[in-house]
Amino acid sequence: MTKARETKGPDDIGCLEAIESLYAYLDGEIGDPQSRAAFEEHLGHCRSCFSRLELERRLAEHARKAARSSAPQALRSRLKGLLEKI
Repeated sequence: MTKARETKGPDDIGCLEAIESLYAYLDGEIGDPQSRAAFEEHLGHCRSCFSRLELERRLAEHARKAARSSAPQALRSRLKGLLEKI
């Protein structure tokens, strides 16, 4: 992982811990304010982890949008026909 700054504070969690906490952060599951602040502090100076967070955030949003749409009628009919043959 690329470091965005040479020196890090004593409370910096580092990239490994940030990546391990990424999904909990996105899901709002980091309840401890100190842990959340440490994660956000790391994102404030680490471009790599920040970029990863943004990618995961956009993927999750795309998945939510896709889940709200329905398949075209032709596809549903074809799948129904295939399932009936099984």
